[in-house]
Amino acid sequence: MQKNTLLICFSLILLSFSSCKEENDIERVSIEPILVKTDLLTSMPGELLAMEDKLIWFDLNPDAFLHIEDEKTGNTWTETGTLGSGPEDFNAPFLSWYPNGKVLVTDCFANRAMVLSLENMSRTDLDVPFSKKSLQCIGNGLFIQPNTENGSPFTFWANGKGTAFGKFPLENEKISNTIDKFQGIHAFNPYNGYLIQSFPELSHIMLYRLEGNTFEEIWTKVLPDLDYQINSEGVLKINDVPHPAPSAIALTKDYIITIERDEQTQEVETKSSSENRFVRAFSKTPQTLFVYDYEFNLKKILHTKIPMFRLTARGNDNTVYFIGVKEEFCIGKCIIEE
Repeated sequence: MQKNTLLICFSLILLSFSSCKEENDIERVSIEPILVKTDLLTSMPGELLAMEDKLIWFDLNPDAFLHIEDEKTGNTWTETGTLGSGPEDFNAPFLSWYPNGKVLVTDCFANRAMVLSLENMSRTDLDVPFSKKSLQCIGNGLFIQPNTENGSPFTFWANGKGTAFGKFPLENEKISNTIDKFQGIHAFNPYNGYLIQSFPELSHIMLYRLEGNTFEEIWTKVLPDLDYQINSEGVLKINDVPHPAPSAIALTKDYIITIERDEQTQEVETKSSSENRFVRAFSKTPQTLFVYDYEFNLKKILHTKIPMFRLTARGNDNTVYFIGVKEEFCIGKCIIEE
C-alpha cells in the first residue's frame, strides 16, 4: 500500500513538473512595436482594417467616419463617409475586405452597403437583400453574416441565397436569451480561407475553413471552468468566466494572433497625460500579443508595453496591426518572427 502511494505521488510530481516545463518553454519576449501613427484625433476609434499599403479605421465623426492612413508615412490619405439617415449616409458602419483593392462598408442598422476603391476613392452602391447586420465579404459575390439566433452563428450568402452554418457554444441547451449572450467576434483571412470566431464570455473558440462554397469546421476549443446556469425559462446566466476567450483576434499567414493578459508576467502600469477620458480608461487594457499556430498551439507571448484593443492583419504575411494607447490613441504594427 505504501509502495503504491509513493508511486502515485511520484507520478503526480512528474506530471506537475512536465506541465510547468511545457508552460515555461513558451517564449516570452518584450518587443518594441513600430508605431505607424501616434495621434488618432478621435474620442473613440472603431475597428481597424489593413489592405495593401493602407490602414483603414472608423469612428463616429458625422462628417467623415472613414479614415484611411498611409502605412509608410503615417499620414492621413483621405477621410470620407457621412453618418446619418440620408440616402448615402450610414448609421452604424462595418468595414470589410473586398476583392481587387476595395473596401466594403455595410450598415448594421440598415440594408445599405457601398464598395470603395482604394485606388481612386470611387464609390459603388451595392444592392444587398440581407437583413440589418454587419456583412463580411469573403470573395466575389460571397459574404457571411454573424447571427445571434436561428440556431447557427453564421449565414453564408452566395448569389443572393443564404445558408446557415457553424454551431453555438452550449448548443445542446435550450437558451432563450441568445441575442444577449451569444455575441462573438470573428476574423476571416481571404488568402487561406480560414474563419475564426471567439465567444469571450462563453470561453469558446471555433475555427472554420472555406472549402469550395461551404465552410468546414476545423476545431472547437472550450476553455475550462465556465460557471453558468440556465433557469426553467431558458435564461442563461454567466456566474464566472475564469478563462474568457479572446476579445480581439487576427489571422496572419501562419498564425492566429490574440490580445490577452499574461498571468505570469506583470504588465507595465501605463499613465497618460491626455485629457481624453477614453484614453485614460484603457490604462488597464492588456498589453500582450499571444501567438498561436492554426491548430491553436501557443508558440510565443509578446509584451508590447502598450495597451491594445483592436487587432487586424492582411493575411498574406505575418504582420499584425493594432489600435492602442500611448499618450493618445495610436496605430502600431508587429512583425511576427518565426
